[in-house]
Amino acid sequence: MNKKITILPLRIALILALIFQLFKAFAAEQPIPSLSIMSPDLNSTVKEDAERDKAGMLYRVGVATTIQLNTNSHGGWITLANRSRKWQLLINQKGAESLTFIFKKFVLYGNSTFWVENKKGERISKEFTKDDMLEDWQQIISMCAGDEAVLTLVEDEYATSSEIELDRVFYNYRSTVRSTEKINESASCEVNVNCSEGNEYQDEKRGVARIYIIEGNSAGYCSGSLINNKAKDCKPLFLTALHCGVSTSANDMKLWQFFFNYEAVSCSNPSSVGNLESHYITGCMRLADANDNGGDTGSDFLLLQLGTSQNQATIIETLKSSSFNAYWNGWDANNTVSSKGVGIHHPAGDIKKISTYTSAIYSDTYGGSVPNTHWSLTWASTSNGHGITEGGSSGSPLFTYNNGNSRIIGTLTGGSSYCNTPNDPDTYGKMSYHWSSNGTASNRKVSAYLDPQSTGEKTMDGSSNPCSLASVPKITLEDKIKVYPNPSNNIIHIETSMNEIYQVQIIDLLGNIVQEISIEKGKGNLSLTDLSNGIYQVKITREGMTITKSIVKI
Repeated sequence: MNKKITILPLRIALILALIFQLFKAFAAEQPIPSLSIMSPDLNSTVKEDAERDKAGMLYRVGVATTIQLNTNSHGGWITLANRSRKWQLLINQKGAESLTFIFKKFVLYGNSTFWVENKKGERISKEFTKDDMLEDWQQIISMCAGDEAVLTLVEDEYATSSEIELDRVFYNYRSTVRSTEKINESASCEVNVNCSEGNEYQDEKRGVARIYIIEGNSAGYCSGSLINNKAKDCKPLFLTALHCGVSTSANDMKLWQFFFNYEAVSCSNPSSVGNLESHYITGCMRLADANDNGGDTGSDFLLLQLGTSQNQATIIETLKSSSFNAYWNGWDANNTVSSKGVGIHHPAGDIKKISTYTSAIYSDTYGGSVPNTHWSLTWASTSNGHGITEGGSSGSPLFTYNNGNSRIIGTLTGGSSYCNTPNDPDTYGKMSYHWSSNGTASNRKVSAYLDPQSTGEKTMDGSSNPCSLASVPKITLEDKIKVYPNPSNNIIHIETSMNEIYQVQIIDLLGNIVQEISIEKGKGNLSLTDLSNGIYQVKITREGMTITKSIVKI
């Protein structure tokens, strides 16, 4: 009898295990739900781009379709062997070189992970975790190769459900595929930065980055440079051209991506991108610009700060890390003619190139209405080509040679150099005009940020480490939260500087929780009406980080 009794549960367990295995196999074989998006009319898009390029506008590489969906409205869920849950959605947009996904809400909890893969199951994006969440909950996953992509989310069995809301899908149609054909898509006369022409600019090149720009329903490329300042505080200032983002909202700028070290390791072109695109910073803030519609009446500069004021220390630490090895370039804001130097840039969004000038630059204008806002020059033929500039080079720095520590004297607005006409001139907004000639307000001149202490000095060398991290203020959880008024007789307001979710408890002197709420979108209120007069503790928690503040009910 005992044997029969023990065998029956064993058989039941085996049957249940078999059923579970069959369920897993069935779930795994289910087709991934898909969503097809209509492709843009490339004929009209290409015609528009021809006009845009002539007008010196942002070098556009992608156009967006607005898509409002989330993990409840689209896609499908399955349960994995370890009881985790997996959501997937296949999105296709026929003919795209690559796809970029913009999320208006991207919140992950616990050990949840998110990535993009192709139909073969090969990952075409990095894996995102809660550590990758941006402060305002937006997110960008850019340039996923091909015209089909599978969005994939995996959550632990008991994890809080992620909040994923897709907003736009960009159809990238030129200069964006990670392949042999596209990594070397710039003009054939261009010179890689690690050819002999770049030997004396190995520090300066480390400050130059390619920018993937979001501007409403357009995406495009520009170039620019990390730039030093007289306070020597490592502030991640970045200089480019205004026409790269003249109409870009502050919200979209939080999604710009800055790719450092995107270059060939030698003078030869690489056969594939590999991991060259892995070193990037997401997001920036506009500090100052020329307010000239991209050079029409001024010098066409745009000064940014990478990241946000809250994550400044983290951005600096990342830039100084061995993998980024970034360089804060120096500058010369004197209106002095230079006869030798280079431009370092990302033409057509390609790997980093270098163009050389060996004759005197001259004062010029771009828009025609205000004189002497720009430098114009012609490029020289060199050992490995005849470097020029192209769409995507806009905003890149022009350096004057300075015997091992060259300085920025301009940023590219436009020009007419091509491989078949390499001696036609290109035009750079003057650093001397950027300094204070576009306007007296601090948001119209670079001097307010490059010389914040008003020393009056108009030159500065570059540096790999222009500060000590100890001098950069660390933003703590307590710094992000305000609790007021205190004392209070009826209500306490809680405000945070970030749109994160906080758990808040009021605890009396006996340790009892007398009130508990969650705060979202930066604000919340605690009612004290039903509490006795006295001292209470307010405990505020976010993902394992906790602060406690004392309040007084009167």
